[in-house]
Amino acid sequence: MKSLTSRLVVALFLLALGASYAATSAPKQAAMPVRENPGSLPILISLDHVSKDLHLTSLQKSVIAGLRSDYRAAAIKLMKMHHQTPAELAQAQKKLEQLSVSYNQRAMDVLTPIQRRRLREVERQVLGGALLIAPSEQKLLGLSEEQKQKIEKIHQDSYSKAMDIDLRADQGKMSYHQQILALRKNRKAHGAKMLKVLTPEQRKAWEVSQGQKLSF
Repeated sequence: MKSLTSRLVVALFLLALGASYAATSAPKQAAMPVRENPGSLPILISLDHVSKDLHLTSLQKSVIAGLRSDYRAAAIKLMKMHHQTPAELAQAQKKLEQLSVSYNQRAMDVLTPIQRRRLREVERQVLGGALLIAPSEQKLLGLSEEQKQKIEKIHQDSYSKAMDIDLRADQGKMSYHQQILALRKNRKAHGAKMLKVLTPEQRKAWEVSQGQKLSF
């Protein structure tokens, strides 16, 4: 499980987007959970350039740092547990999802409304089209039911490929570096496909909604 532990420590949004520990033999109807904030917000917010961009106070920085530390410790402890079956791996992912939701909400509670809006712009920049799975993003852009269905199909394909990648890494068939590159390539490829579902007007609105660009 060494590669899994390493990813939990250093891979930011790839953790939430690609870290599914269910095997390919798991029930096909199992769907990747859809969250408004797919990544780990405590980790994203604690990045120096993001923290500065949000103009966090000393107190906010301290609280976020604590949340980041606690989240990482809990996630690493969870993923260090020995998983012998696909069902156990799937259960570990479910617990990790619940952990992320809890800590994301706690991180959001630390921010002001203005900071939350700016953080969402940063999320759009980091996740790209992959964030279009979020209900609020679909509402913002006024997606039709047909567009939502197309995005969901792309999302499920991305999830399936991420499962394959994580399973190979968990079995020692892929190095940590190869795993991260594969997850990033998978996310970007499917995110690009999701953006193609948008109309020219929606695409323009999406670009505007990202706000001032940051370098990552």
